[in-house]
Amino acid sequence: MSPKAYVEVMSQFGVPGKQSHSAELHRDHPEIWIIDSRNSEIDAAGKRMVFGSECWHTDHTHLEKPPKLTSLYAIRLPETGGDTEFVNAYRLYGRLSAEHSKTISNLYVMYGADRHLTFREADRDSFSAPSRHPLVRTHPETGRRALYIHPLKMQSIEGMTTEASETFVNELLDATIDLSEVYRHKWRLGDLVLIDNRACLHKAARDYDPQVGRVMHRMIIEGDRPV
Repeated sequence: MSPKAYVEVMSQFGVPGKQSHSAELHRDHPEIWIIDSRNSEIDAAGKRMVFGSECWHTDHTHLEKPPKLTSLYAIRLPETGGDTEFVNAYRLYGRLSAEHSKTISNLYVMYGADRHLTFREADRDSFSAPSRHPLVRTHPETGRRALYIHPLKMQSIEGMTTEASETFVNELLDATIDLSEVYRHKWRLGDLVLIDNRACLHKAARDYDPQVGRVMHRMIIEGDRPV
């Protein structure tokens, strides 16, 4: 699928959102972020870092109106590794006791991307402002409730310290995620995966050599403020 066709397909689902890595956007189709592991950041040991969050998360919680959908299109893949895992966030919420669900439904999370991302100066004004979202959100189309979290972008849960917030979220996810229900997507060239950020969490497997080359085209579709 050509970049032009990719943009046309995803535009059927809504308005393509602006992405925060302006230096890595497609030259002719800036709606597309080219995620190339061979261009990832260098760590203190001089090695390339594998891109992708290893924690369960939904995308772009640092935005006031996070994207409703994220899509990934596989362009180049390592021989092994680089899978993406998914879990149903409706089911996570549904596993909570009535008392526990009532408690967390009243919690709000403060987010800031600066805790997790390094912005270029050109992107800072558009993407570095803090945001506040509920820990449990209602899907605007299905009416169902789901856990809604990105631990690495979380500054704190209102009323808790950062450390207490991290412990709370980690324990919450450990208690609700059933590993037997996790879907692990093994990528093939040409795969196009759409992620409903309002209904599921996902995470990346960092089990490949980034210098070999894993290239994804990524788009996001604008969403509403979570409620």
